[in-house]
Amino acid sequence: MPDSSLILCDGCGQPASPEHIARRLQRLEWTTRYRPIHLHTLLLGAVSPNNQADFFYSPGETHSGEAVHLFAAAGIAPENKNADATHSEFQRRGLFVTHVLECPLDSGASATAGAGIDARLSTLFTRIRRSLKPKRLALISGSLSPLIPKFAAARLGCELVLDEGHAFALEDSDATTLARTITRLHQSLAVPAAR
Repeated sequence: MPDSSLILCDGCGQPASPEHIARRLQRLEWTTRYRPIHLHTLLLGAVSPNNQADFFYSPGETHSGEAVHLFAAAGIAPENKNADATHSEFQRRGLFVTHVLECPLDSGASATAGAGIDARLSTLFTRIRRSLKPKRLALISGSLSPLIPKFAAARLGCELVLDEGHAFALEDSDATTLARTITRLHQSLAVPAAR
């Protein structure tokens, strides 16, 4: 039986314990610090990674997973730089990373991720139109590919950047395919916005 004292998190829609809210606020603080004033390209993933080193805006010096892939796609070499320097360089390029579900999935919730993502789209679309206002939107999670028609129909006021008609699947486990995807995303980020 669910705990009726839990509230729903505004970043992911999951029931939120005090610990969940504390982690959300910490990640929100890290992320907000590097949000560009003029957002050129919004890089949108499906679900925020659970591992702190994979979370792009983690202040740790060592990154892995999604964070490493995003630095590579942006053409930023984090070696011999502190986290603040690499995040600031990403910010100066007008790039910003967020996720449909801004919190990692709690254990046992992965089976409902698709429904959670679909349920959050309306809120996300409003945030993109009213607050973020990017010139371009690049989907960086393969699980968002089935939702492309919804993104295209949402009238977000920005160019939708895709990988040959699909989302850039940065979570791909095949190293060769992932390297090609990162290269194509890098090339897409170098192209100026259409408007």
